[in-house]
Amino acid sequence: MKKFQNITDKIAPSIIIVILLIIWQTLSMINIIPKFMLPSPFEVVRAFISDFPLLMEHTEVTLIEAFLGLGLGIILGFAVAVIMDRFEYAYKMIYPVLVITQTIPTVAIAPLLVLWMGYGILPKIMLILLTSFFPITIGLLDGFRSVDKDMLNLLKTMGATSFQNFIHLKLPSS
Repeated sequence: MKKFQNITDKIAPSIIIVILLIIWQTLSMINIIPKFMLPSPFEVVRAFISDFPLLMEHTEVTLIEAFLGLGLGIILGFAVAVIMDRFEYAYKMIYPVLVITQTIPTVAIAPLLVLWMGYGILPKIMLILLTSFFPITIGLLDGFRSVDKDMLNLLKTMGATSFQNFIHLKLPSS
């Protein structure tokens, strides 16, 4: 019985995907949804196969943009989280601004970035940076602040510097 349950647990997601694909294909065949809005699954697969070299050519650029934006978001988020953890005044200044910036939808920011920076790679990297910066910063800051105070006091009594506290306690906690 347990083995049957494991098999059904693995098959269930596949079944729902197949059902959704059948519904999608049916809606496309009876023209409920125009083809220019949502082509059928078969047309999508056909286009994927015929345009595969072009897709691979553009994949390289997309990956470069994604990794640059994420890398910069990680570096900037880490630096801001460390500054906010180290200096309470910086925390009180920066944290409210970070929270307020999250109320602005990405859809509203993207056209502004294109207007300010042009159509090149820079606005795309900036959008990825802005999207990844907040969760990285807040996650690291929460990790830094979740360190057990008794452990910090223990290291302090043992003569540890604030840098050693950071490396041995705060960094692993985040």
